[in-house]
Amino acid sequence: MNSPYFDTFAAAIDKAFDTAYAADAVFACPTDLWSICQEPLNYGQSRSLSVKLESLKGKPTKKYFHTSIVRMDSGKYELTSYVL
Repeated sequence: MNSPYFDTFAAAIDKAFDTAYAADAVFACPTDLWSICQEPLNYGQSRSLSVKLESLKGKPTKKYFHTSIVRMDSGKYELTSYVL
């Protein structure tokens, strides 16, 4: 099982994107993904994102890709990503 904790913000973002693309997700507006990484996170701060999916595993869907990144007081980043 992969750890949901990362040493850098960039590593957490990369994993979120990899999770989405591994599920064969096609985003209705792919540029919306970048809004989560416009500014760095301060300690104790979090940022969430929900992006509408056009299709999932090749089939049309009305689902969304949700991701959340929290910068913990230790400096590590916690990532949660799922499709709902």
